[in-house]
This record gives sequence, structure tokens and C-alpha cells, in this order.
Amino acid sequence: MELIHTCAQLLAPVVTNAQLLALMSISETRREEITSALTSTTGRFPDAESSSSRSEQNVELRGIATSRGIAIGPVYRLDDPVDLDHVEYSARESLVEEREDLMKALAETRSEIEEAREASGSRFGPEFAAVFHTQIQILEDKGFVDNIEQAIASKKNALLALRSVLDSYRETFERIEDEYFRERGVDIVDIGHRIMEKLLGVRSPVAPMQPGSVVVVDQVLAGLFARLEMDQVAAIIAEHGGSTSHGAIFARTLEIPAVTGATGILAEAQQGESCIVDGATGRVYLQPDEALLAYYRDAQREYEVAIEHLDALRGRPAETRDGKPVTLSANVGLLNDLRQADQHGAEGIGLFRTELLALAHRGFPSQEEQDQLYRRVVEHVSPRPVTIRTLDLGGDKGIPNVGMPDEENPQLGLRSIRLTLENRRAFRAQLRAILKASAFGPTKLLLPMISSIEELREAKALLEDVRARFEREGKDFDRTMPVGIMIEVPSTAISADVFAREADFFSIGTNDLTQYTLAVDRGNERVAHLYDGLHPAVLSLIDLSVKAAARANIPVSICGEMASNPLAIPILVGLGIGELSLVPAAVPFAKEIIRALDVRDVAEDARKALTASSARDVHEIAASRLLGAGLLDHPDIGAWLRNAVEEASGFS
Repeated sequence: MELIHTCAQLLAPVVTNAQLLALMSISETRREEITSALTSTTGRFPDAESSSSRSEQNVELRGIATSRGIAIGPVYRLDDPVDLDHVEYSARESLVEEREDLMKALAETRSEIEEAREASGSRFGPEFAAVFHTQIQILEDKGFVDNIEQAIASKKNALLALRSVLDSYRETFERIEDEYFRERGVDIVDIGHRIMEKLLGVRSPVAPMQPGSVVVVDQVLAGLFARLEMDQVAAIIAEHGGSTSHGAIFARTLEIPAVTGATGILAEAQQGESCIVDGATGRVYLQPDEALLAYYRDAQREYEVAIEHLDALRGRPAETRDGKPVTLSANVGLLNDLRQADQHGAEGIGLFRTELLALAHRGFPSQEEQDQLYRRVVEHVSPRPVTIRTLDLGGDKGIPNVGMPDEENPQLGLRSIRLTLENRRAFRAQLRAILKASAFGPTKLLLPMISSIEELREAKALLEDVRARFEREGKDFDRTMPVGIMIEVPSTAISADVFAREADFFSIGTNDLTQYTLAVDRGNERVAHLYDGLHPAVLSLIDLSVKAAARANIPVSICGEMASNPLAIPILVGLGIGELSLVPAAVPFAKEIIRALDVRDVAEDARKALTASSARDVHEIAASRLLGAGLLDHPDIGAWLRNAVEEASGFS
């Protein structure tokens, strides 16, 4: 039965798409309504040449510093693809030529998506390229091509023909009640816009993304990285969003400079104009003059040299001046990230995010795909340990076909462990895959967003069922694989002693812990100034968790973005955190900070921070420590730390 179920999982997407494609039929009844919905956009079609006509130079905008690094390059606006209501299009006099144009556009679209699939597989790992499978299947579907052929023969106009076919497909999808099936309409819309761009490109070539482009978008969403030609992207600027959204985290993981919450960037940035992005300070400059360009080119070279120098020293231990070791591990989610973890000297994988595979597939991934991915990760990292987190979906990582209803407040709804416990078949498949991987190297299992002891017990009972079956079948696995929980909600931190009796380790997820403690939406730039992991209330919950772990003699780590915050590192070490898991690129920076600290000093800083009146007071305590340790004069990280300290605390 398990084999049959696995086969069904692998075949289901192919069969589903084939069935949906077979349903399509031409219909005129809702053409105007659907076309209006499809083509109502606020974006603009990029010109073949730069549209920059700005006379003013050094136009400065400020946003949230999201991913460190400096980039200089042309603006590439990722607006809505085509405004069909306003595009000018004249059909050729010859129907043969008109048909050839449309078929050429279709073929070029298929070739472009296939190239994107190959590039995505190379950049992110083969499992991520699956996001393009459905689109290629649609373009290769005989019925889809036949419908386009018939429409062009009828309308004698390629654009009208394409519109009519897309309208009919959209109408068919909209009539289906099941949310997952309706979601397939997104692929149709995306394909349609791609073909339209190619079709219009036959008459008016569109400028391709140039190497080193600065992408300007509304928000940094996780799916953005599957759409872009990532090898051409130098930086990302977003009008909205905060520094801890999952899209922002992906940018840091991929080491792409990014600024979010840059109000006005969509109104100001012009296609093709020169742009500077300073991901460490959140500053953006449009149409910089030569003096500003020279300054940032120097800063860019200094940053790159510093990274190279620190990477060359990656063999040095991460320990304080008085000899206390602090493990520095990496947060990753893609096979490509493992190379970066190696390059920057990570001592293991403190958080492997398994949901990226689900996001790519728009649903629970198959057992076989998970088997292959987790084994490759564990084998690559061994003998260093890998902590694999079970699917953490929901909140701002909603995808169809996983049983997530529309909720007024998804961050407090059916997400993370709650969602997987309601989808036990998928949860068991993931537990089996993780348990299989444990045979190939040190592996830990991490359960996200545990908020009650009953959830922990229920998840452990399911894992025990899988273990018992493996024993009966004689499969090889680690019988002592540690099972830990993420402390992400205040109730868990307050009851940490209870959880410490039944968990093998704690991993504190400071992103959500801060969000839930301070009641601040971490993806909302309008309240971003209220989101601060160094708030004394958040530190108190971390302190409760650390002390409970110490009493139970279990390890505790920080795996949230707070671990990469230079102001937070002294405080966290002072609280007794023994492991920091952070984006790979931050590992060498954190190591230099740790090596300059003394445990007695930072322990006193932590005590002061716990009784501080505000996050601002904690910032000043931490800034004083960095200054006193001489880190602001460090040859490799001093300039970055000075900017970070001044931006975060106003300390100088």
C-alpha cells in the first residue's frame, strides 16, 4: 500500500494537470468580464531602451536594512507583465504571418521556461525546479495548441486569439470549487502573459534583464526567486514588507543585498536608471553622480575583500576571549545553501527549512522527493549535525492543496505543527523521510511552533509509530535521533520547564517569538519600528527558556534572524546561549564578534538588559559592549558594525 501511495503522489500532479487541460473549451459568455480581470494592471511594459529621463541626481530613499551588501546596477522594474487594455497591436495582413508570429511566441515561451527550469535547478537544487513543470506541461498540451490554432483562424488576430483562449481557460478554472484546482489558473495567467510579451516582442523588442540588475518590486515574496533570472540579480528593493518575511530571509540566504519597506520606490524608480543599494543601512540612491558612485564602489570592494579574508580564517574556533565556545551553525533551505555554509565555516546545519520544497510544488512533496533531498543534505554535511525542521507552513507561507482554509488571522491560525497534525498522512511521510536520512549522518528533528505539551506528545507518538514500523521492516535509522521543539510562542517559553522534561533540545525562533510577544506583524513595514527582538520582554522569555534547558541539562540554540544581529550577539551569549544558527554569510561576522567578548562582561550586560525599560536601552548596552571590545575598529567588520550600531541605536 505504501508503494501504491508513493506512486499516486508522484503521478497526481501530472494526471491532475492533464485532466484540467482536457476540460478546456472555448466560451464567449464571460469574455469581457474575465479579460478585464486578467488584464487590469498598474504596471507598464518595459521599453527596449532605458526609460530614465531623470535630471535630478542622488535621489535618496530609505527603507529597512534587510540583507547586507552593496550593489550598483540598472533598475529592473518587475511590474505586472502587460497592460492589455492599453497596448497597441495591429495584425499582419497575412493570416499565415500572423499565425507564424503567435506560434513563434509560444515556442519562445516554452524555451524560456525550460531554461528557467534548468537555471533554477542549478541555482537552487533540482527539487526547486519542479515549480516550472506544470507550465511546460500546459505549453506542450496538444489541446492548448489546437485551441490557439483554431482561435487564430477565426479571429485573424494573434492577440485577440490568445485573449479568447486564455479567457476560456480562466472561465473553466473559475467554475471549479476546489481551491487547489482553481489555483492552476495562476499558471495559465502566467503563461498567457509570457506568450503576450513574446508576441509583442516580435514587433517591439523588450529589454532583457541586464547582468547586475537591481530588481524593484512591491513585496519580496518567496515565489519571486523562482520567477527571476537570479544570475542577473544584484539586489532587490521592495516598496513594502519587513526584514523578517520569508522572502527577505531567502534574500539573505542567497546573499543578495536587499532593502524592504522603501516607501516611494515604485513611484520614483525608472526602468534602466542607475541605482545604488546599501543593504546594511537601508539606503537607496537613484541616478547617483560620479562622486557617490566612486564612494560606493570603494565600499563594495572593501566588503568583498573583508568577506574573502574572513572566509580564509573560517578554521578558527568561535570562542570568547576567556575560552567559552559558541557553536555557529547555518540556517538553510536549499541544496545550494550547503556550499555557502561550507564556504563561511558553519559547524553544521542548525535549521534546514523543509517548506521550500512544498512551496515549489504548491503542495505536500512526495515521500521519494523528501527521501532524496534529506539524504543528500545529511550526507553532504556529515559528520557535522543537521537539524531538520518539519513543515512550517501557514502564516505568510500559504500554499494551496495543504488543507489551509481562508483565515482572518493566519498567523494565529492553522499553521506549522497544527497544520501537519491535521494532515497526518503527509506528516508521516515527512517523518519517514527524516528518519531514513538519520542513517547517513547526525540528524535532529525539530518541531515548529509547539504551543502545548499535547502537541509535542502527539507528534512524538506519530514518530514512535514510524520508528516501530522501521524496526519491523529492518530499516536502518538512528534510534536515538534527538527530537526538539521550537520556542516561538510566549506560552511555551513560560512553560519551558514542562517542555524540557519531554524534549531533547530547544531551538528558539526569535522571529515569531518577537512577533507574538510584541503583537507586531513582522511583515508590515508600517509597524516595523515596533518589532525589536531586543525588547526586554522578549529577552525575558529567552532567559526563561535558557534556564529551563539548563535545569533539564538539554542544549538550547537561537535559530531566528536575531542571531545575525550584531547588537544581539553579546546579549545572547551573556544569557547563556550555546549555539547560534544564522544565515551562512553571517557566520564569519558573528565569529569575529564572539572572539572579542568576555563571558563575565556580557553576562553582566545581559542582566542589565533583562531589567531595562526599553529596547532602546538594550541597544545602548550592546553598542557600548561592541565599542568597548574594539570591534568598531576591526579591519574587516568595523565599518559595517559602525553603520549597524549607528542605525540601530543612534550610538556614536
